[in-house]
Amino acid sequence: MLNINVGVLGHVDSGKTSLAKVLSTIASTSAFDKNPQSKKRGITLDLGFSSFTVDSAGYPFTPSIRENFEKVQFTLVDCPGHGSLIKTVLCGSQIIDIVVLVIDVTKGFQTQTAECLVIGEIACEKMLVVLNKCDLLNENQRDESIQKMKKRILKTLENTIFKQSEIAEISAAPGGVQAIQFVICVTEVENLITLLARSIHDPTEKRNKLKDMGFVFAVDHCFTITGQGTILTGTVLSGTTSVGQTIGLPYQRIQKKIKSIQRFRQPIQSIVPGDRAGICVPQLDSNLLERGLVGDITSTDNLIPCYACILSNVKKVSYYKLSIKSQSRLHIFIGQETVLSSLTFFTKIKLDNHLNNPCEFDKTIMYQYIDEISNEIDNNVYVLLEFEHPVICPMNGLAIGAKLDTYSITSCRIALYGHVCKSKTRRGQLERIVNPRMCIVNGLFKRETNWDIFIGLRAYLIIKSNEDSSSNDNHIQRIYGYIESSFGQSGKCRLALENDLPDEILAQYSSKAGRKQISQPDIEVILEFKKNIFDPQRRVIQ
Repeated sequence: MLNINVGVLGHVDSGKTSLAKVLSTIASTSAFDKNPQSKKRGITLDLGFSSFTVDSAGYPFTPSIRENFEKVQFTLVDCPGHGSLIKTVLCGSQIIDIVVLVIDVTKGFQTQTAECLVIGEIACEKMLVVLNKCDLLNENQRDESIQKMKKRILKTLENTIFKQSEIAEISAAPGGVQAIQFVICVTEVENLITLLARSIHDPTEKRNKLKDMGFVFAVDHCFTITGQGTILTGTVLSGTTSVGQTIGLPYQRIQKKIKSIQRFRQPIQSIVPGDRAGICVPQLDSNLLERGLVGDITSTDNLIPCYACILSNVKKVSYYKLSIKSQSRLHIFIGQETVLSSLTFFTKIKLDNHLNNPCEFDKTIMYQYIDEISNEIDNNVYVLLEFEHPVICPMNGLAIGAKLDTYSITSCRIALYGHVCKSKTRRGQLERIVNPRMCIVNGLFKRETNWDIFIGLRAYLIIKSNEDSSSNDNHIQRIYGYIESSFGQSGKCRLALENDLPDEILAQYSSKAGRKQISQPDIEVILEFKKNIFDPQRRVIQ
């Protein structure tokens, strides 16, 4: 089954929660304004989660989805619409695959509708527009009014990436949410689901790339169930995990073994990127975590609190009218947190036509300070963020800057966005096994490498199970070690391992010289590190 995370966004009182309720068959965490304060105030205050499942063959999904998945589960992320709750909306934007923008057909685009459009354009590539409350239109002029509103919306979207978006129409709560009972038009619901299916791209390729990364889980709610343990509900951002494995809280450096995993009340053994799940761990104080990132804190630098980080490919939001200068401050939403940060902009000085990966730093080239970022700058701009307090900065994660110290009802507060620069990553191959805890690696370094800065750094082998090569869920095992020394004069190195290599790997390299004998996929060796561009000693860190 394929899971698609759908962000339901829009202005307050546009009918987002009513729409989610009409579509959903399973209510989950904080669904449909279960919070007592939400019921009292009549507005959504927190992210609400619910889902429904359809047969892939019955709807116009892409051919790859229909061929590879019998069912598609839609996880609806109902986001608040009130302007003061923009932080919660930004949190929801980190985990969604597609935006459903709900618009009150009697009012059209409003302030938070526009902000949700900006957030959607930053976070997603696809969007479905839903015109709600169509029952409030004059029946004699309803069709004409809907067509006029569709033209206005398409005109608004023509300069965005969503200019080809589908537009559905529905009355999610005829007579209003206070009505004792109301009848939903089944045709409207089916048409909406059809348009939603048509709007979705297959995320499998993207998610498969994320599977090889360290496990990171975005927690949105944490609570205790007596007799079972503490439940962490959230969405997998990268990596995989399963029952019996260990996850950790990065700030507290607490590690807990996973007792059980559920996906919308169904027990499962493992989860992969894109999955919405609840993880049960024993003996954890739920007050330690309300919202944030957890995961494998022993094997990835994704979950280390940072006082600063650098974003690449930084873009100013065109709707943001104020200037953004170096040494100014913005609220930065990164990971699952919001923090006040000072900004320093800079860009590459082009010395030749060679372009490096924009998400990695090249210490060998020059950078130029930028006083102010503008909409016209189209080359690769970086920004150094210096945080007011340490936060978790997942590598290549999306960061959004906003002006939240003032609440404006007429202007866009979303200012800029970019991605956290990834670690420098080098990839090599296991060439020879000396003994179960020592191997020779080729391809990580060049002949002229300065070995002094790499000795002692951690690297890991990626071993993929070959039991079922057709499965997308092949077991991936990481074996960690450290670089002990160089080997020869051609850039090879000795890698000392923390654990013994599996017997089947030793059998593959069973010749007298320790080289591979059995035809199997090469075993990849990964070295991840960072370079500080302001460090005169050119050190690398992990």
